[in-house]
Amino acid sequence: MTFYVPFLRPGLPIEAQGPAGRAELYGTSYADFERQIVTHMQRLFGNAGFKAQRDIAGIVLNRWGHALCSLPSGFYFGKNGKPSPLRVLRERFGRIAFGYSELHNAQQRWEHAVAEGKRALTQILEVL
Repeated sequence: MTFYVPFLRPGLPIEAQGPAGRAELYGTSYADFERQIVTHMQRLFGNAGFKAQRDIAGIVLNRWGHALCSLPSGFYFGKNGKPSPLRVLRERFGRIAFGYSELHNAQQRWEHAVAEGKRALTQILEVL
């Protein structure tokens, strides 16, 4: 089971949300995260007989603050007649092409990484 905590901080300007989320991520102890996760699971599954002591064998916590951002309006589909950042990064710039998984709908998946790498390589081969 995976729980994901986004860096969104409504009320803050979009450029401040990522740093605020990262500060909270790195400023929260593992014990506090464990307490929050157990409390959340108890609320979700308690009525079905869930008991944390019995039902949780272990918790793995990944603090990946380096790859997460708060996405601004227009990130996926563009805005004000301009293309989205995802589309812009998929275009070759001279002899430079970017290919990584998140260019495919901002999803981190292996098959997207392969497809984007192939696309970028094909773009580079056009100019060689």
